[in-house]
Amino acid sequence: MNMMHKYMIVAFLYLTMVACKKKDCFTPPELVVFEFVNLEGKNLITTGQLHKDNFEFRQELGNRENKLVEYEIRNDDRVILPKVGWTEGFIQYKFLSTIKSFPFTINTTRNQNCGGTTIEQLKLDDVSYQQKDGYVQVILERE
Repeated sequence: MNMMHKYMIVAFLYLTMVACKKKDCFTPPELVVFEFVNLEGKNLITTGQLHKDNFEFRQELGNRENKLVEYEIRNDDRVILPKVGWTEGFIQYKFLSTIKSFPFTINTTRNQNCGGTTIEQLKLDDVSYQQKDGYVQVILERE
């Protein structure tokens, strides 16, 4: 029995060491945030030109299929896409509005060290934009 206790202690110590080396963490992707402005830099939601009834986001699924993407308008009139960036890979989206529509893509990779995903690239086509600190400022002009 004494020998059995020694084996159990050694096994316990081994498992403790192995468990301590494993990182127990998770890293969510950065939030995707847009601010839509006119040529003068005025926020189009603040001015009332954009509102929930005249714009939407869609994820392209292929074969001419797409699905509606949830979004939220923050207190600062910037738009958050809370569920975008959680899936690994190259995902195509479209912003549709009464002012201007444009496609955009997000490329994400799996975070090997901590789990979760990392947004590697966010690219907008057919529209002027700037990457700012924590958001993307998009200049929308009527088509």
